[in-house]
Amino acid sequence: MYAYIGTMASQDDPARGITVVDLDGPRTRVAGSTAGSATNPMYFATSADQAVLYAAHATADGQVSAWMVRGAVLTQLGPTRHTGGGVACHLSVDPRGRHLLTTNYASGTIAVHTINDDGTLGDASDVIQHPGVGTRGRRQGGSHPHMITADPSDRPGRGHFLAVDLGTDTIYRYRLDTSTGHLDEADLVTLPLGTGPRHLAVHGDYAYVVGELGSTVTVLDLNTSPPTVLTTVLSHATVGAGPCYPSAIRFSPDGRFCYVLNRGPNTVATFTVDGPDLSLIATVDSGGDYPWDATIHDDHLYVVNQRSSTLSVFYVDPRSGVPQITDTSIDVPCPVCILPIGVPSPQALPAGRSEVASTRDGLI
Repeated sequence: MYAYIGTMASQDDPARGITVVDLDGPRTRVAGSTAGSATNPMYFATSADQAVLYAAHATADGQVSAWMVRGAVLTQLGPTRHTGGGVACHLSVDPRGRHLLTTNYASGTIAVHTINDDGTLGDASDVIQHPGVGTRGRRQGGSHPHMITADPSDRPGRGHFLAVDLGTDTIYRYRLDTSTGHLDEADLVTLPLGTGPRHLAVHGDYAYVVGELGSTVTVLDLNTSPPTVLTTVLSHATVGAGPCYPSAIRFSPDGRFCYVLNRGPNTVATFTVDGPDLSLIATVDSGGDYPWDATIHDDHLYVVNQRSSTLSVFYVDPRSGVPQITDTSIDVPCPVCILPIGVPSPQALPAGRSEVASTRDGLI
């Protein structure tokens, strides 16, 4: 099982390349990397057959690229495309495999690109500007969409895509017109002011949203229009936590547990899950500095820590769900995302930035 690790440093001194690791618990190792043409590849998505890897590049002009996957070897497919915005930071392939949707953090826009039969990308077919501002200073001085993902449910009234806007405390639901490659807004929900929603995971009828600025997890009922805010809990243990800047949320394969990465205290928080109810049961050290993303494969949790440039490997106890750090730590330059090939991508789990400022300031 290979996993692909994206890297991001700053706009002045960007990280380059995609690192490929062979996931094997404590025996995990670096298996390869791309040439330096992939600049600040901040997030990935895959084609339905997982033969093509798509990358969002957190560059000032915003770019996306396609890569043919051959195990540890990646070969770029076609030209890099511009997203019509600044700092592309997250992306998702539509379930039909014909369009790529990308969020542009700095410009507050969402772009749609056509995917050709050979996996290459066409020019943008739509670019949507999000309006509004938030309440938390420069982080919310305008729209900053940080994630877009498909809602795996086909129930009537459920939107096709969920767009998470950190700058305006808003979750948008969009429908994609596959004949034109245009997005139409279905509805939206505004979260409590200052939440700063960053990422979410869909599990069953609910979306679980991490609030980077509020250090929270907010649960939404997706069966209503607009979605209903049900509960909000802290993303961390309260004693001495300080600013947490939670970055990602991941579910265990059986959906009994979810994990929230907190970059302020450098921790992984474990919650039990009972529908919309979350209970924090443990908080462990992330094994590095500034945990940005994680993935679960078999009985191990893999956490990438951006500032320490490390990949930490944890064993996950199947009964308690609590990660236990192993002795394995892999050197990876400035990692910010990890996506395994051969298992569902994080945005497709059924249960589951100038304003361009230095990540040292926690501003993206």
